[in-house]
Amino acid sequence: MKDASDLGPTELLVLECLYTTGPQPVGAIAQRTGFAQSRVSAVVAALHKRGLAELGTDPADRRRTVAKIADHARTRAGEARSRDAEPTLRQMLHGLPDAEVDVVIAALKTLNSAPGEASPDTSSGTDLRSISHPE
Repeated sequence: MKDASDLGPTELLVLECLYTTGPQPVGAIAQRTGFAQSRVSAVVAALHKRGLAELGTDPADRRRTVAKIADHARTRAGEARSRDAEPTLRQMLHGLPDAEVDVVIAALKTLNSAPGEASPDTSSGTDLRSISHPE
């Protein structure tokens, strides 16, 4: 995967949406993220160009384009999500007393584990296996 460190907040949120919800039409991504559909469309096209997203046709409505996170990007995102952030947090919060840093880290761990791991949303009726990919 190309270096994704230069992705902006919009790109990261669109990728996060695709990671957590699975393949989605651009309109659904716009609704989930709160961005204008035109912005999401441009971001999805840019992510596709960079090889981070794949595009296909919605089998239920062939006029709609469905985006999904590319397999290698999904793998990298999973690896990044499983990394221990504590060393980085301790470095970022080095000016606080250790006891306060411990409280912040404990609170973040609680927040992180509270919702559980999201599974792909299949409510759109879009099945990844049924997406046809343009040549």
